[in-house]
Amino acid sequence: MYRTRSLKTLSAAALAAALAFAPARAELPETAELHYSASFGIPAEMTFSQNGSEYRIVAKIHVPLYKMRFEAGGTVENGSLKPRYYRDTRNGKTYAEARFGNGQVSLGRGSTVHTEKTSGNVMDLFSLSWQLAGSGGRLPENLSVTNGKKLYPLGGIRPAGSGSLKIGGIRTTVDKFVLRREADSVSYAFAPAIGNVPALIGYNVGGKRYSLTLKSAVVNGEKIQPE
Repeated sequence: MYRTRSLKTLSAAALAAALAFAPARAELPETAELHYSASFGIPAEMTFSQNGSEYRIVAKIHVPLYKMRFEAGGTVENGSLKPRYYRDTRNGKTYAEARFGNGQVSLGRGSTVHTEKTSGNVMDLFSLSWQLAGSGGRLPENLSVTNGKKLYPLGGIRPAGSGSLKIGGIRTTVDKFVLRREADSVSYAFAPAIGNVPALIGYNVGGKRYSLTLKSAVVNGEKIQPE
């Protein structure tokens, strides 16, 4: 199973190779605790864990007086994530929910729940971030994403070059990708030197912009130490 290393222990040659663009597939970690700065400096965190063939993702954005919690779970099959559920909770109450299986997905909450048939892959945006991390930026075929309310078909993903972020006090290169649907877009950046963990998640949906920027990480129990 993948074990991360402190960036300080990497030689210059190894680091250059690890940070090359067009990342290779990375084995998903057993556990990851990622701490982010959201829009306007709001703290956020995301955990990823595997238990046998099961995975679970929990993301929290600590907006004052409006706590946001997102949870997704399912199975890992041949390195691919297969979501079974996704739940968006605001101030402790379900805001939206999706359940996947048997070629269909149920969406909504309470009296608004409806079921749609699906002919391809369906993922929530948090599961998709880890799917892209493990696959080196490759999308599942015939993919739709959901926010728990609606399904949005995606046409493809576009590499958007490389950049750098300071993670755990260490500036490191990240590889960027953008998914677009009409006027909306989702952008991801991954840090190859620490197993392609999601270093940036950005949304531009309906004219509203949100972002999560990674500040520190503990992967498989090992913390990235600042210089």
